[in-house]
Amino acid sequence: MLCLKCGKELKDNEQICSNCGYNKDSISNTDNPFGVRNQGIYNPNAVDKEVAEERLEHEKQFNSLVEIFIGPKYYNFKKGSFSWCAFFLGPLYIAFRKMYAVSIIVYIINILITLFFGNKFIIYMLVTLIFQFFLGFSFKKIYYDDSMEKVGKIKQNNPDLGYNQLTEVAKSKGGTNIFYAIIIMLGITILISLIMMIFHINLPESDIIRPLERLLNKLNF
Repeated sequence: MLCLKCGKELKDNEQICSNCGYNKDSISNTDNPFGVRNQGIYNPNAVDKEVAEERLEHEKQFNSLVEIFIGPKYYNFKKGSFSWCAFFLGPLYIAFRKMYAVSIIVYIINILITLFFGNKFIIYMLVTLIFQFFLGFSFKKIYYDDSMEKVGKIKQNNPDLGYNQLTEVAKSKGGTNIFYAIIIMLGITILISLIMMIFHINLPESDIIRPLERLLNKLNF
């Protein structure tokens, strides 16, 4: 939402503009957003009605493109509730949402947690749970903000495209892709494994792995 008085972007829950103090749900005698003379009071710097309507239409189209970019779960991400997918699937789900760089960072953090705490099972589980809960609580907002930024770049890089053409670009750039997600996760796994082999880095034996190894040995695997 844009302020009708000064044009500053307002948050969804922002009632009063922090820049000029305009209340978006009321028009007083001393606060005329369209610069219309009212009882002898006139604001020469106000945004005129046509400009305000143009900005509102621009905002409407922008939000529509963000919705198309995200897909069917748009309102869920906009609300920013807890993401169980990010909690359980971590980097795989993040890559599935085409945030490839973020998924790689999260994957590396998981490996570092294993390297530092893998031989201390309780601490390892505690740190892992804290990190997974952080992903669950923060991912939807991070993804929604990232989607808005990417849609802004799409509009900026394609100034000559009409709305219908922009929707096609938003569809292709956004959404999900499980194939690339799996390829990236496999690729980064192979790459990290090679690096660990070259530099002779071993993952610590955790308290949960030892019993499994004993069981497999007894079964002659």
